[in-house]
Parts: sequence; structure tokens; C-alpha cells
Amino acid sequence: MGKDKGLLHYHGKAQREHLFELLREHCSKVFTSSYSGQQVPNDLNPLVDEFDFRSPINGILTAFKKFPHTAWLVVAVDMPNVDRDVLELLISNRDQNKVATCFYNPEEKLPEPLLTLWEPAAFPLLLKFVENGKISPRDFLNQHAVQLIQPRDISIFRNVNSPDELPS
Repeated sequence: MGKDKGLLHYHGKAQREHLFELLREHCSKVFTSSYSGQQVPNDLNPLVDEFDFRSPINGILTAFKKFPHTAWLVVAVDMPNVDRDVLELLISNRDQNKVATCFYNPEEKLPEPLLTLWEPAAFPLLLKFVENGKISPRDFLNQHAVQLIQPRDISIFRNVNSPDELPS
């Protein structure tokens, strides 16, 4: 993208602020995952990656390291179509007996790891996964017992990774 995707505006404000406010409706505390050197305002509770690799698993592991007995609702900042209804559907279908509850993307025929409710039981399994040199959260979900949810609308999976994917 060439710039911080959290600063893009889709809903009249920076996406990271929009998601933070949306998640506050469903979570007792909200954090913004960031990498070292990324500028995130203190009021967005930055949680700086603590592991030495680039992958969304870094942020998930960092969250679990801080609060290992907490479930983590993870939403990628580059998914502008995630809204209140999507989060409510995810939360209402939560299965605490699985390592995660996530949406199933029927186009890709894969789980969506960055719109997922990760259970504390995932933490030691994620650590072992990374110790084995693996860093794909999607691969992790494919290898473990997860609760898969069918989306009402697949547009929730739309993500923006380059300037030409921005809405006009």
C-alpha cells in the first residue's frame, strides 16, 4: 500500500479509529496491534509486536502473551466492510471448545484468520506452530478444530492492499 492502512478513511474517520469504536461495543478492552516503530496514538491502546517475524500471528501471540487467559477478537484493519452485524454474528456463534471461531470464505474455500475470535487454548498451539517455522494464521486454522461460520455476505472479506483497490 505504501502507507498505514489504518489511516485510510472509509467511514468518515481513520479505519483504525472506526474499528476501535466498533470493537468497544463488544469487548471490555480494545487494543491496536502494531509493529515496532509504527505510530499509534495512546488512546488506541497500541500493542507492539513482541516477536521477531512479520506475520499477523505476531500480533495474536503478543496479545496472548499479555493476557493468556483472554479470548481475542481479531479484525484486520484492511477489511472496511466489517460492521456491527458481522461482529455480532461472529460472537453469537462462538464455540469456546474450539481454538477459534471464524468465518469461512466460500470463494477461497478457506477460513478467514483476521476476522476471528481466538480462544486461550490457541495460545500454546500457536507458539508450537511458530516454533516449527510456520507463520500463516490461515494454515494454523486449517490444522486445528475451529468453529466455521458461513457469512451472510462475502463482501465482508474484501480487503484493501493496494491504492488501486481503494473505493473511488
